[in-house]
Amino acid sequence: MSNIVVLLLLLLLSAFFSGSEIALVSVSRIRAEALLREKRRGARALYLLKQNPNRMLIVLLIGNNVVNIAASAIGTVLATHYFGELGPGLAVGFLTLLILIFGEITPKALAVNHATSISLAVAPMILFFGRLFSPIIWLLEHFTSWLQSHFTLQAEPAVTESEVVSMVNHGASEGTIEHDEKEMIQRIFAFDTLRVGDVMIPRSEVVSMEGSRTIRDALGDILSHRHSRIPLHTGDTNDITMVVHLRDILAAIQAGRWDVSLMDIAHPPMFVPVNQRVDELFENIRKKKERTIIVVGPFGNMRGLCTLEDLVEELVGEIYDDKERPKEFFHPTPDGELLVEGKVAMRRVLEYFGDIHLDCKPTDSVNEWILRSVERIPAANEQFVIDDLWVVVERASLNRIHNVRMALRSEVTGKTQHIEFR
Repeated sequence: MSNIVVLLLLLLLSAFFSGSEIALVSVSRIRAEALLREKRRGARALYLLKQNPNRMLIVLLIGNNVVNIAASAIGTVLATHYFGELGPGLAVGFLTLLILIFGEITPKALAVNHATSISLAVAPMILFFGRLFSPIIWLLEHFTSWLQSHFTLQAEPAVTESEVVSMVNHGASEGTIEHDEKEMIQRIFAFDTLRVGDVMIPRSEVVSMEGSRTIRDALGDILSHRHSRIPLHTGDTNDITMVVHLRDILAAIQAGRWDVSLMDIAHPPMFVPVNQRVDELFENIRKKKERTIIVVGPFGNMRGLCTLEDLVEELVGEIYDDKERPKEFFHPTPDGELLVEGKVAMRRVLEYFGDIHLDCKPTDSVNEWILRSVERIPAANEQFVIDDLWVVVERASLNRIHNVRMALRSEVTGKTQHIEFR
């Protein structure tokens, strides 16, 4: 009877070590650090175990193998006692089934579904076993390290960028991460893939002034443009050579220098190639403290202008000062089409087209609705039919859609080539 009790106890220990192994391996080191910051019971032991995963695995495997071997030995003795020569064969089959069901499958299935709570519960005991058998574990740890040194396998990172993005998306769908937080995190990861040409103000939209103009002559235009930094050209508007700051203009006015030329109080801007990475430019701006950047092409021709604000907006979204108001472009055309910005709320689109079917929330932006429908960021000039609308992407960057042209699906069916969604 005592052997049967010992056998049952060994099966329970087998389940304990098997479940602990899956639970502890499933909890990442980052999750363990978060639990420690939350001061959860058992978190410190869990954190210590995750600092040395090889040692943790050795402890678990020693425990699991010792109890399984002991269970097999006692089971064989019991079977031989009751069944004679048939005992060893019966013991192998019966114990294999018991260990498989109660010592492996069941505890591991439970551990997968409750990894965090089980890890916090078992971590102190596993840490205790590790200290109890530390001499044996030390020998095995050094032996396995010696074996690993003969293999040149590169260690994988603990967390990859794609895993973080997946966690953010999952957190947003679960409601633990706000939509704005999700968008900002996605912008941060997309930041190092952007080029200056993706975020610059195009040359056609750059406001510049003739550098030879005096403050007295240019003051009206300066005040109407309401920019703190003004690019200066010499004759050709594409030939930007200097930038004048509003504070230097005010200082000159205060000193009574009304007839000084803008060029005389200006300073040279930073010139960068159109294909430079945005994150590199951001670092250069931070070091050189220059906020107005002239973007040039391969032959030195001006392609556009970029400011620190443009870069920051790629991370946090549109920024408006106390004199600016968000201007959402929403322009119906005479032929029934609608030109809109990506940030326009779908509520306005629904109101404009009337009784149509669109799988969206009124609070969604046009950008969100299209990205969710096509599951990627489309390129400029791509056409789609989504629900009851025909959509053409007029302008898009690497991380969002800027301008869209829309019309009723019934008005364009058969007239254009497009990809159909729903």
